[in-house]
Amino acid sequence: MANSCRGVLLLMATLLMPGIAPAQDFAAKGFKVIPTSPRESTPEDVAAGKLLYEANCMQCHGAEGDGQGVMAELLNPRPRDFRRAIYKIRRTPQGELPIDDDLFQIVSNGMPGTSMPAWRGLLSDAQIWQLVDYIETFSEDFADYPAEEQFVLEGRIEQTPESIQRGAEVYVKAECAKCHGVGGRGDGPSAATLEDEWEFRIFPADLTQPWTLRGGSSVEDLFRTLATGVNGTPMPSFSDAWGAEDLWHLANYLHSIGREPNWGEILRARKIDAVPEDPFAPAWDEVATLDIHLAGQIIQEPRLFNPSVQSLTVQALFDDKELALLLTWNDRIENKGGDEAPDGEDEAFDEEYEAFDEEDEALDAGGEVPNDRVSVLFPAREMEEGKKPYFLMGDRKRPVDAWQWSAGVGTETFFARGMDDVKPRASSVMGQGVYREGQYRVLLRRSLGVDLDDTVVFTPGRMIPIAWNVWDGENAENGKQRAISRWYYLLLEPETPWTTWLWPFIVVVLTAGGEVFGLRRLRRHWASQKPATPTLPEVSTS
Repeated sequence: MANSCRGVLLLMATLLMPGIAPAQDFAAKGFKVIPTSPRESTPEDVAAGKLLYEANCMQCHGAEGDGQGVMAELLNPRPRDFRRAIYKIRRTPQGELPIDDDLFQIVSNGMPGTSMPAWRGLLSDAQIWQLVDYIETFSEDFADYPAEEQFVLEGRIEQTPESIQRGAEVYVKAECAKCHGVGGRGDGPSAATLEDEWEFRIFPADLTQPWTLRGGSSVEDLFRTLATGVNGTPMPSFSDAWGAEDLWHLANYLHSIGREPNWGEILRARKIDAVPEDPFAPAWDEVATLDIHLAGQIIQEPRLFNPSVQSLTVQALFDDKELALLLTWNDRIENKGGDEAPDGEDEAFDEEYEAFDEEDEALDAGGEVPNDRVSVLFPAREMEEGKKPYFLMGDRKRPVDAWQWSAGVGTETFFARGMDDVKPRASSVMGQGVYREGQYRVLLRRSLGVDLDDTVVFTPGRMIPIAWNVWDGENAENGKQRAISRWYYLLLEPETPWTTWLWPFIVVVLTAGGEVFGLRRLRRHWASQKPATPTLPEVSTS
């Protein structure tokens, strides 16, 4: 009996006291780990770091490092609370503190998809190290419980089709789709229920948009995240259940489902025989894409500082009669309007909607939760001296023609002279939208020319200003609270005249004919010239 009690006590102590918990044998699973070597800081470095922190970091992270700076309420995700020493991006095992270089890299490179900027180039390396030294003073854990080992990101496996296939199998077996979704867009069945360590709502990463991954998007970055987990979030470490080889295969697979964005200035529409009427028509697979940067509307109240949708992909085709625009964006949760507010958010919804004006009501599809929407903006009139309308729905002098598609409602059109003067009107715009596996695909079509006044006419070869707005109902975005783009340009590529192909042929023929004619004349000239008879000198006989 005594031996049984002693065994129970030993088991409880092992589970509850990290100091005597058995260390994981990472090497046995193929991981390479090495001891850490903490950097020694000086009082002078800490003092210099404090001054840099107060000048550059305090506005978000707060004077006490508690993440309660004056800007904190406007940011999503919220700034890090340095006092709790919970850091997401690390090369150390899950639950451990980061090494000094981890913090140096985050401060230097920033975190995509957040308000944390990259300070490299604005501060010297020496200054960034001083900032790191000061940040570590907010928690005594750095002195008392420093990380003892770190993963070395070596041994990468070549990204072959076989490796990607094995990674896809690991993705299924590890149940990654529960959070990240089947296609990796962050739309898994658990996506709407996740919270972080601070009890804030959190969403899984969209793995198909690697430029938004906060810890980096290289294969090595993905392997590191899989091996170490993300402290303070539901993202676990997989190094306890999977070996290094399988995690390299999984990292290769995750890297393969991402794509490189195609940022640019001009949306080029190619002419075809007949524009498709289906957002998933095969014709769209052959059309070049243009990725659009979106930002929150922060000029007019109510403002939106943290839009959920930060990029939009657009494509365009036209035929003899119509223009077709395909708009694609990722959205983890479909909202058709009229649903109940998420748990615990009813009061926030009520407060946000008290500020809605007439323009909000005109664009709102109804219901407590707004629906997901997208709109395309064009100048409603010919531009004078090339001046585009104001990017926030135009103004009195330069109005805009707005095409809008809303989930659960369909297609509408508006004539706007600013965000406070938006009027619905009839139009021949046709739309079809589909939500599938965390992604919207919306097709908008309209004739090239119309009889309605204050409506854009699409003429091939002409640069036409175009802009976009997106609303995410799950983020309570409605009315003026929206993601917006600046003005881009739409170009309906003109057909190449047949003479374009004829003239090079004519030039080649004339050039060849000229050469033949010239050579013949030269030959005739040479043939007409009789060779001179050489005269021999007389030989004297005397």
